[in-house]
Amino acid sequence: MAESRRYIFVPLGSAGDVNPLLWLARLAAARGHDVVVITHAAVSDLSRAAGFRTVPVGRGEDIDRIIRDPDIWHPDRAFVLLATQLPIWARHMIPVIREEIVPDRTVIVAGGIAFGARIVAEAHRIPVVTVQLQPAVFMGADDAPVMRFGLEWMKRMPRWVRGLFFGLVHWRVDQLMRGPINALRAECGLRQPIRGVMRDWWMSPDRVLAMFPEWFAPRHADWPRQTMLTRFPLYDLGDARPVPRELEVFLGEGDPPVLVTPGSANAHAREFLAESAEACRRIGRRALLVTRFPEQLPSSLPTDSACFDYVPFGQVFGRCAAVVHHAGIGTSSQALAAGVPQLLMPMSHDQPDTAWRLRQLGVAESLRPRVFRARAVADALARLIGSRPVAAACQSIKDRMAAQMAPDKVADLLEVG
Repeated sequence: MAESRRYIFVPLGSAGDVNPLLWLARLAAARGHDVVVITHAAVSDLSRAAGFRTVPVGRGEDIDRIIRDPDIWHPDRAFVLLATQLPIWARHMIPVIREEIVPDRTVIVAGGIAFGARIVAEAHRIPVVTVQLQPAVFMGADDAPVMRFGLEWMKRMPRWVRGLFFGLVHWRVDQLMRGPINALRAECGLRQPIRGVMRDWWMSPDRVLAMFPEWFAPRHADWPRQTMLTRFPLYDLGDARPVPRELEVFLGEGDPPVLVTPGSANAHAREFLAESAEACRRIGRRALLVTRFPEQLPSSLPTDSACFDYVPFGQVFGRCAAVVHHAGIGTSSQALAAGVPQLLMPMSHDQPDTAWRLRQLGVAESLRPRVFRARAVADALARLIGSRPVAAACQSIKDRMAAQMAPDKVADLLEVG
């Protein structure tokens, strides 16, 4: 066993961003390393529930303000909103991360957007592992991820066209973020300014863990050389938060339901939930709605439907007829593992690209938000649930998921420096 070290895990984002790093933290802890998790106060309860010493940063209401802003799901304005916040969160996290450093014994493992962790590692010459959850973040010409619904045609363009497009994407990112990030770096003694904030710099020079398998998104030549493709982590705190008794009763009372979830950070899903519930009624399926924001539930639901604020997806998806969701990578991978069809309404961020990949696997259909209405949803669900080719594709991918990289091999990749 390697010498015990201090591992500082820095996840940033919603539950779908935090849980994968908690899974990695469990691997490090199982090898005898001293683990601490530094994350935003709004999601620090997840780390505590997983049993880790947790240092919360910031105020929960700051995240709530972002969640309540409708721009967070706009295909164009969402990134601008986040770009203004990421340097602020980095500034808050830098001194907290520094307090946890043990000289010559520290490794930092951070989500890609945890820029504070990247700056501390750079300034203190600490080994750092960047964790990237989605293929879409490797914004290069070779793979040409789908940046928004409707841009799938970009993949068919000549490489020079794709290169020009993503060059413009990175120019825009730098226009928004390069100044604030370089100012933070200068405050930490890093005087040489950087370019390509989300092209090169945010990727650790030591190791980048891509938390998805080769068959989901093969590695490309223009990805960082230090990128290692691994597997989907499939961690949802199910060991700490089991299936609620009321949910167990609901699941046992009838045919497999259609589970509907807009994502843990979506406070703008009233229409999504209402149209999905009505679609389930039209096709004679029970609806299982999952949202942390009960105020956005429909005022009236079919009597055979149920609503919960939390569901351990890994234990429940396999008991559902289909999953209707936003194409978040965590929800998507749990559905792949369960072998259940997926109906997607991608909006922004990485969701359009993830939706495209799921469609290529033959396990999903997508609907644009503007056409996500009960009739279209019902028709799509009926096709998905009744399709033999979809069922065969789901089973094939379920078998692949069961044969993913062993956790111990992933743990080996955390040993850097």
